[in-house]
Amino acid sequence: MLSYKTLLIALVGSLIVAASFDAQDELFFSPSQVWLYSVSSRRTAPTSTGVVSKASTSGYRDTITTLLTFIYPPEVDGLKCQFGFDLDLDSTVGGSAKLDLFSSIRPLRSNSTVFWSRGNQRGVQLGRLSVSRGVSATWDATYNEYLTEKTDCKAPGTVEGFELVGVYDNDLVSWNPSTSGLRIIYTS
Repeated sequence: MLSYKTLLIALVGSLIVAASFDAQDELFFSPSQVWLYSVSSRRTAPTSTGVVSKASTSGYRDTITTLLTFIYPPEVDGLKCQFGFDLDLDSTVGGSAKLDLFSSIRPLRSNSTVFWSRGNQRGVQLGRLSVSRGVSATWDATYNEYLTEKTDCKAPGTVEGFELVGVYDNDLVSWNPSTSGLRIIYTS
């Protein structure tokens, strides 16, 4: 007869395998472009690594946010979309491990200038995420239903921008956008 502990370990193991399998089967699209934004210099730069960084010890001079540009692909036509955020085990998480997600009034494109225009280009705050390496992020709070829940996908070809921002005084989250990070999941 199997002990309670053995059964519990087997059950948890099967749930982890099932969860991993489900995550691999999700249909999603990743950002077409990822940019880092320096809050102090107001400069943007394309990047191959997403970074959100905030440090009170530097007087916030080194505060970095990540700007993401998504282009809706043809396969989302008539479907529902929702944000997902996963960090693989190679990602870095430090500080509060909390990120605020904002829409962007003007998404950056490859032909954008290196200067983010003066003034705040943030749109609506969509929600606050708690992130952790190796698992899906969870919403601490949502301030808008749009993409924090399943909503109608935008028309194929639509370009949208978003910004990820550190929440507290000392935060660091970095990831490789080709293997993890913010994405838009789509389902019927």
